[in-house]
Formats: sequence, C-alpha cells, structure tokens
Amino acid sequence: MATQPTLFSFGGVAATEPMHVFADSAFADSSSNGQPPQPVLVQDPGVDLAKKTVCIKLRLSTMGNTRKVPTSQIEADADKDLLRVSKHLLDSAELKAIGRFDGEIRRFLYNICLPFEIGIHLLPVAALETVEERLRKFAEDRKALVTAFLVVYPSLCQDAAKRLRGLYNAADYPPPEDVSREFGLSWQYVSFGVPDQLKGISQEVWEQERDKAAQRMAEASSEIQQVLRQSMADLVNHMAERLKDGPDGKALKFKQSTVSNLVEFLSNFSFRNVTDDRELQSLVSRARDLLQGVAADDLRSSGELRRRVQQGMNALASDLDGMLVRAGGRKLRLAEDEEHAVDKG
Repeated sequence: MATQPTLFSFGGVAATEPMHVFADSAFADSSSNGQPPQPVLVQDPGVDLAKKTVCIKLRLSTMGNTRKVPTSQIEADADKDLLRVSKHLLDSAELKAIGRFDGEIRRFLYNICLPFEIGIHLLPVAALETVEERLRKFAEDRKALVTAFLVVYPSLCQDAAKRLRGLYNAADYPPPEDVSREFGLSWQYVSFGVPDQLKGISQEVWEQERDKAAQRMAEASSEIQQVLRQSMADLVNHMAERLKDGPDGKALKFKQSTVSNLVEFLSNFSFRNVTDDRELQSLVSRARDLLQGVAADDLRSSGELRRRVQQGMNALASDLDGMLVRAGGRKLRLAEDEEHAVDKG
C-alpha cells in the first residue's frame, strides 16, 4: 500500500476575497441628519455566484470497444427478442489505460468545479489558471497514451479475429487513421445568460429569460452549498468509521484514499466556497487543525493519535449532520451521471 511520505498540507490555490454587491441610495434619509446612507448589502446569491465562477464544458471522446451481436448468431433456447448480447472488439491494456486516464481527468474537474447543468461545470475564478494549465498537461499526456494504443492496434485486430472467430466482423475495425480521429479531449469556457440579440427581438421574452437565468443561478448557489456540506459529511463519516477498532479490538485497516480524499477536499475548499458558507468554513478549519502535521502512517501506528483524530471526526460528523438536517438533508452528488458515459458526439 502506498504511504504518505509528507505531512498533510493545506496550501491549495489562493482564494479570492468574498465579493459583495452593494446598493447605494440616491437620496439622504431624513433620520441620518442629511448624511449619505450606508451601503446596503444585497442578498443575491445568484449574482454573487456568477461573479465568482465561469462555466466550463469538457469534451472527452474515445473509441467504442463494444458491439451488439446479431441475434441470428446466437443459439439459445429462448425468445431472441428478449436477448441483448454484446462483444468486446479488442482486449487492450493500452485502451484500458486511456479509460483510466479519462476517469482521472473527470475526477480532477469534479473535485475542483461545482455542479451546474449536465455537461457544464462552474469553475471558481480563483482556480481558472490552475485548471487551464492542468488540462493542457492532461491533453499532452493523453495524446501519448493514444499514440501507444495506435502502435499496437493492427496486432490487436489480428488477435481479435482469432479469438472472436465467427463473431469477428472486419467492418468493426477501421484503419488506424480513422480510429485516431475517434479520440478527443477539448474544453471551452461558455457563457450562461440571455443572448443580447433576443432583446432586440422581444423585450418581454428577453426579460422572461433573464429572470429564468437569475433563478437558475440562485438555485445553483443553494445546491452548491448543500453538495459541499454533504461531500464533507460523507468523507468525515467514512474516516471516523475506518478509525474505529474492529470487533476483535484491533484497529481497522483503511486505504490511503480514506485520508487523501478528505485532505484534498479541505485543500480545495478555500476557492470552492463560492457561496461564502461560513458554517462549513468553520468546520473545515477545525478539520485542518485536526490533521495538520499528521502523516497517514501515524494513524496506523499510533493508537493515541488515532483515537484523538477519530474523536475529532465524530464531533465534526455530528455538527455536519445537524447542518444537513436544518437544510432538509438533501442527498446530492457532486459528480454528474455522465461521468461514466462516453462522449461520442
């Protein structure tokens, strides 16, 4: 099992200062002795969220490695209309490596960004340069993996013909130059709002769509707060559970990811906290203090430290549970359903 060679660090990306929207009155109130009134804080989470984030859309495509088997080629004592049989085209370690790498790209983006529309993520402005640099590196490394696959592709096709025998179809195996075009990685920053030209066509429709956009951003702000709270609760509960003693009185084993996933969440929280959730920020600070200077191996070897961290995690879990109950206890996932889907468009 991999070990944690260094102490936990919570440097992360520098967070921007919370943005506030103020409204100024054009008139002095009579009760203020003619003095200009103090700015009034406008509570508009949608506007605040729009200022702190940009929309980013990731596009990943790869070669499809399965095909349906025609029922005419299936021998079974059953109604074939009820059967769905598929075959793998290639048994390729190189292709599997690309799939794992794509999962790493998606996980990176999900751990940095915030949920929004399907296929679109809200990227905190404070992390934009970091994400852009990392995606460029991902694109470079993925290109090398695709090249490695294309080198062995002809021999993989020959192997498939031998192994699939009667189910082999040469049309399923296009030439390498065509296959290479099936692999793609791209991203773009897109705007979320109302097209300006709509205003020239219909003021009423433009105002209607403007209000819809504002409402969606406000809803997204609420969803983001709950997603972050739920995500931390899940991580803290899991770590507290794994730090318990087993039925035999011995410490339970836990994976490196049990610790590293929570550490990553705490490290990224400063710039992901685009809703200025001060309650959650307080718990994040407590968790950082609890883990600061603690190595993963220490939790395996030191019973006293293990108990102290486990008690601290239990206290955090209790506080997080109370926050989720007050908010309605919504169970939201940060990763979207399309994480496991292949973009073939």
